[in-house]
Amino acid sequence: MKILHVIAQLPERTGSGVYYRNLVHSLTELGHQNALVYAIQEPFNHDIQKDFVFPVQFLSEDIPFPIAGMSDVMPYPNTIYSEMTESQITIWSNAFKKQLNDAKKTFKPDLVICHHLWYLCQITLDIFSDCPVIAISHSTDIRQAKRFPHLKDRYVPDLSSLSAVFALSYENMADIQEVYQIDPKKIKVMGNGYNPEIFYTHKKKTHSQQDPIKLIYAGKLVHSKGVFQLAQIYPSLKKKYPQIELHMIGMGEKAAKSQLHELACSGDIEGFFQYDPMPLQEDLADFMRQADIFILPSFYEGLPTIVLEAMACGLRTVVSQLPALHGLLESSLNSTGMIEYVPLPQLINQDQPVEADLPQFNQQLQLAIEKQIQRVQSNNPIASSTWEAIQAFSWPQLVQKEAKVLEEILSYR
Repeated sequence: MKILHVIAQLPERTGSGVYYRNLVHSLTELGHQNALVYAIQEPFNHDIQKDFVFPVQFLSEDIPFPIAGMSDVMPYPNTIYSEMTESQITIWSNAFKKQLNDAKKTFKPDLVICHHLWYLCQITLDIFSDCPVIAISHSTDIRQAKRFPHLKDRYVPDLSSLSAVFALSYENMADIQEVYQIDPKKIKVMGNGYNPEIFYTHKKKTHSQQDPIKLIYAGKLVHSKGVFQLAQIYPSLKKKYPQIELHMIGMGEKAAKSQLHELACSGDIEGFFQYDPMPLQEDLADFMRQADIFILPSFYEGLPTIVLEAMACGLRTVVSQLPALHGLLESSLNSTGMIEYVPLPQLINQDQPVEADLPQFNQQLQLAIEKQIQRVQSNNPIASSTWEAIQAFSWPQLVQKEAKVLEEILSYR
């Protein structure tokens, strides 16, 4: 198959960007020919492949503003969709239309895969009206559409001619059907996967009661990720388990980083470290292999692949009870001790916790972390059946399912 891949963001640094890159790599491994349309800006550059690459250059003479991000806070400088002017939207649209038309003329794809059910998906569908277009929802598109229905109605009016939509979870499937009025028969729940060539484990060392235990968080340093709650409980955890260290990796505003440091280091507590910006996948995997417990106390996520990546590196995890993740892992991993869930507080606008619920959330977060600390200290080996369950969520497994659907779509034409 000749497949054109389309995304309006960097092909890295975010969940959807990593998904894009992994999908291209895996389909290439299966012998398919790929062409790429994606956003780029300094200081980033990409070497996914050499031929049939159609980047849209932001922070340039033609596009003098940063990449528009599906989240308002991105791990790189970005423009917020809801704040874009008419002029910016016109410049943005024309730049992508040019590259899409160039790709259509020179590459002549058999089908197109577009990431996010948002502005660029509608443009892609209009340009490739004579070619199957498959969209991949990463849930941030649904979030934007629910928050800004007037933007959805204006710039994403009709996606009904999509050949298929890949959803992260059954929860996303229902949202896609409701928000975009897409035939449920076209929506395929695929989940997500990790790259086993990058995320893997070495033999873990045994721990004595005095050995350091590294807790890590990796992601945006913003309130919706629950990082301030994690920083709040760290002093209490540190007093109970003096050997722990908390490492936070990711981009955040200067004020946010200062506040996190103040919360985590109250009362002269030490062992708190921050790293900025979010590293490349290979560097993140190296850091994970040196750690013991991964923590994601987020109030909202689509399907956080980073939890799968952490488990693949041998880390025990503590995660908010995110419906998509909990449903995906089911009994295969939820009862193995690799993951401890923290019940979510009541939420407003999808990712804002009700203030009165936070003390209980903090308490449950601390208890879940303590359980994993105790498991690390006990040196309980991870069962071979658990490793097999983790490997079922690797990219080679996922892409086989997706390629089969793509081939079926082409066979119907």
